[in-house]
Parts: sequence; structure tokens; C-alpha cells
Amino acid sequence: MQRLLVAALLLVAVSGCVIVGDPTCSGSSASLIVAPGVVVVSVGQSFTPNGSESWCDSGHEAHGSPSWSLSQPSDGNVVALDGSTGRITGLRAGVATIVAASAHSGATSTIVVTVR
Repeated sequence: MQRLLVAALLLVAVSGCVIVGDPTCSGSSASLIVAPGVVVVSVGQSFTPNGSESWCDSGHEAHGSPSWSLSQPSDGNVVALDGSTGRITGLRAGVATIVAASAHSGATSTIVVTVR
């Protein structure tokens, strides 16, 4: 039972991850990693997800942060979002979708936010 719980928690933790290519710089590659894929906050509460991107630049791995945006304009009624840091603040009860995007690979990943 405990193994099943750990496996379920691990699945939830990585469900928001998108990895594109090979971040070892053996070729032209890029990756975007975002976690968690599901966030629950209360009205007035804030949360900053983890987001990182890596890409190869002249044979060396470079790192940065993805850009963050609302999936739809109406999501702004449910959450406030800082597009540079990804900080999410619950405004009113509902569900919103946040998109993390990599400028280097074109990869995107979504986070579903439930505000209670």
C-alpha cells in the first residue's frame, strides 16, 4: 500500500513535465521541466511552481526559466500570474490553466490550478 501511495505521488509530481530532446548537448537539444502539474491554493494564497529549461549553445549546456502565461484570458478571473516568475495567486474559487513555454525549444507544459 505504501509503495502504491509513493508511486501515485511521484506520478502527480512529474505529470507537468515535458522533456524535449537530449540535454547532454550531444547534438542540438532542449528541455523544459515544470513541476508540479497540479496546484491547489486558497483565495489569497500564492504558489510558485518549479520551471527550468536547458538548451545546447555551441556545445555547452545553457539554462534559463520558461515564460509563464494564462491559457485563456478568463483564467485571470481565478488567478493572478507573474509572467516572469510563474508565481500564482488565487483570486476566487475556480480552475485555471497556466502555460510554461520555452523560447529555445518551442516546448510548452501546463499546470492546472484549483482555487478554493
